[in-house]
Amino acid sequence: MDYGGELLKKAKNRSYGRPLSVKNSMHLVLRSTKAKGQSSFATTENRRMVRQLVNKFAAKYGIKIYNFANVGNHLHLHIKLSHRYGFEKFIRAFTGAIALKLGRFSRWKGSKQQAKDRFFDYRPFTRVVMGMRAALTLQDYIRLNELEGYGLQRKHARFLINFERGSPS
Repeated sequence: MDYGGELLKKAKNRSYGRPLSVKNSMHLVLRSTKAKGQSSFATTENRRMVRQLVNKFAAKYGIKIYNFANVGNHLHLHIKLSHRYGFEKFIRAFTGAIALKLGRFSRWKGSKQQAKDRFFDYRPFTRVVMGMRAALTLQDYIRLNELEGYGLQRKHARFLINFERGSPS
């Protein structure tokens, strides 16, 4: 049950609404091609600020964060909702705060150009994670992206994850 991101480009992938689950955890991805240079999520200052924002709004709207990866131009979150209504408020507040801080947009000076220049590329991608195996796979995937965000190559990051797990390959 996937929704958002590039899936909304094709009509066959559109559905009536975003699947949300209170029983199962969810994978959330926020991507921005405008997150480059000083606006990158990966600069030391911005990395700290994004982490503080996600913790602030997750606590405010009752969302538990299992894993978080800041890759530079996109963010991966493994979250669990306490209630369905907090997700929409969380996404609006979190993405809006990031766009205001990093996108150099103004809250008070709404212009037509600002409305056209969106900071995030697509709507947030979400996927309901069902089962322990899927949760563990997602945990490894987010860890892999986190290591890549710190500059490791994918093959070295995979080796490190396998080493942490204790598997030989």
